[in-house]
Amino acid sequence: MRKNYILSLFVFIAILTNQLFGASEGFTSEMKYETNYQTAITKAKLEKKPVMLIISTVSCPWCRKMENQTLKKDEINKIVHDNFTPVALDRDEDEYPEAFKPQYSPTVLFINPFTNDYFDQSVGYKPYAKFKETLEDAISNSKIYIK
Repeated sequence: MRKNYILSLFVFIAILTNQLFGASEGFTSEMKYETNYQTAITKAKLEKKPVMLIISTVSCPWCRKMENQTLKKDEINKIVHDNFTPVALDRDEDEYPEAFKPQYSPTVLFINPFTNDYFDQSVGYKPYAKFKETLEDAISNSKIYIK
């Protein structure tokens, strides 16, 4: 009986830890985000859209909160895909320009794919309404930088 209790507790902790700190591979697949910086740049050039680069880490609970409570919302996802080529990368594992390496996670950079410069950014977790404002500002700013 005690072994079953300990095993059940271990399984529960493993599931909880994965939910809080697990990698966001499921997120990128479900939300149809690119997972390679160069692929996103190439696609963005073809579509004449800016890149929305989300940089997070595996162990970041605020990153998972941003994914689950903000980016997975249907309206946010529609705005993102209509106006940007989204790519989600791990700060420490994936390849992207060193100049974009953030100090804090999550960080979202809005990048001109033709110049490889970012023209807008968002640092830290943003709830739905605040991130929607961030997207609207980035869309407006992108019209200046991408023609």
